[in-house]
Amino acid sequence: MPEINGASMLQTLAKEDTLRVFAAVVAATGTGLPQHSGNTTSITWTTTTGVSRRTRLSDAAVVTALKELTEAHLILASPEGDGWHTDFGAVSQAAASLRS
Repeated sequence: MPEINGASMLQTLAKEDTLRVFAAVVAATGTGLPQHSGNTTSITWTTTTGVSRRTRLSDAAVVTALKELTEAHLILASPEGDGWHTDFGAVSQAAASLRS
C-alpha cells in the first residue's frame, strides 16, 4: 500500500485546474468503489476526453492534473493508463490519519 500523505493531497488540490479535474473525476466516477449488481461487479472510469469536456480545460492541462492527482493518491489510473477514478480508499485513509 502506498504511503498516503494528507498534506500532499491538499497541496495538490490547492491548484485551481487540478481541483477542477478532481471534481470532474468524482462527478463521473463517484467514490470509485466497485459497484455490485447481481453477479456483476464494475468500476466506472473517466477519460481525458471526458474530463476535458466537463472542465473545458485543454487536454494538456487535464493530463498534467491527472498525473498530479494520481501521484497524490487522490485518483487511480486504469491498468491501461487510459482511464481514472476516485481513490476513495486513500482519501479515507488520509482522513483517518488526522483522527490519530
